[in-house]
Amino acid sequence: KGKNPVEASTAVNLERVTGMKAYIWTRLQDDWDLSVSRASERAKHDETNVETWLAKFPLKELIGRGVLPKTEDVFTQRNALLSFFGVANERAYSNWDERLSVCYRASPTFRSSKECVRVWLQLAKHAADQMEIAPFNGDRLLDAVKEMRALTNENAEIFQPRLTKLCAAAGVAVVPVPPLKGTKLNGAAFWFAKDKAAVALSLRHKTNDHFWFTLFHELGHICLHGRDVAYVDDVNSNDDGAETEADEWAEEHLVGRERLKAFIASDPRSKAEVRMFAQSVGVHAGIIVGMLQHHRALPWSHMNDLKARFEFVDRSST
Repeated sequence: KGKNPVEASTAVNLERVTGMKAYIWTRLQDDWDLSVSRASERAKHDETNVETWLAKFPLKELIGRGVLPKTEDVFTQRNALLSFFGVANERAYSNWDERLSVCYRASPTFRSSKECVRVWLQLAKHAADQMEIAPFNGDRLLDAVKEMRALTNENAEIFQPRLTKLCAAAGVAVVPVPPLKGTKLNGAAFWFAKDKAAVALSLRHKTNDHFWFTLFHELGHICLHGRDVAYVDDVNSNDDGAETEADEWAEEHLVGRERLKAFIASDPRSKAEVRMFAQSVGVHAGIIVGMLQHHRALPWSHMNDLKARFEFVDRSST
């Protein structure tokens, strides 16, 4: 009559009577219990409230990236989004959100929504989780940084797999995560396991000066700062001590801060001077142009043809 559950003893009796194995009966009972539980949970939630919560997130982009199913059923999307964040319900998400310490360096004229930042970081974490990463080793990372300087002169097809491998061997997952619409995120650095770090790069500007400086900047956060904070960076943003330290670390390990200061003091005005200095320090000339522009030693409109433009290489093909 549909009133009693199929317990183990009942399943054994049914097996004798019907010839259908007992585990099939218990599995049917489990499926029924899950169905009842999901229906009960759905009944407890107001659809309008669920839609309001979902509206905070970039659903269309998550659907386009295969994270969420393409469906008009808000409860199915809700469940998929909760699974994406690895939490049981909205309250658990809120608690997780409050515990996650994010140092977000935001532009004074534009600030991405907190939910978009969380989604972008979670996309990076999921990608990092799929990679084989060694335990973090600071000395090995510094050795890798020296080799990466020479890679700045190579095409993406060559440097991307190489730098990914170098960083992975040192305990850092370098993951390309395309930017979300309505955000201006460039990069992030965070620890996704006790002894494993990640650097996420959006390549929003698609030029090598932005790419390499952002990479070294984020590696600076990994080497210099605490493991309990995620550092999310944008350009033209408000500064603080940690960001200044990361900027200086990047300059030092890419070019050498004293050499850069001396070159800026020489008031370079020709592409030949820039190329010659870049060759002397062993990096691509476009990186030097970007640094000169950043320090206001060169207008933003000058020498941009020395920069190299590129797209990320599809990792599945490398």
